[in-house]
Amino acid sequence: MISRYGFIIKSPDYQQEQHQSVIESPLFRTEILGVSSDDQALGAAQKLIANGAQVVELCGGFGQESAEKIIAKLDSDIPIGYVQFSEQEMKKLDSSVE
Repeated sequence: MISRYGFIIKSPDYQQEQHQSVIESPLFRTEILGVSSDDQALGAAQKLIANGAQVVELCGGFGQESAEKIIAKLDSDIPIGYVQFSEQEMKKLDSSVE
C-alpha cells in the first residue's frame, strides 16, 4: 500500500527551500515541493525519492514535454506521473490565461 507521496508544483518565483509543505496523517504522508524550473524539479524529485516517496507526481504546469524529459532523466523505479488536462478542460485553462 502506498503511504508516502510526493508532489512537485511549478511557478516562476517558487524557491524550493521556502515553498514546501508536508501533509501527514497516521496512514499517509504527502510532501509538496515548489520549484521554478525543470532542472529544479529533477532535484526535487530526487529529494522526494530519497525521503521515501513511493510515488511522485508533477503538476500540470510542467506540461507533457517537460514531464517526460524529467521522467527520462530520473530513470527511477519509483513511478513518476504528471497532471494532465482533458481537451475540454484545456480550453477553459487557455481562456482563463488570456
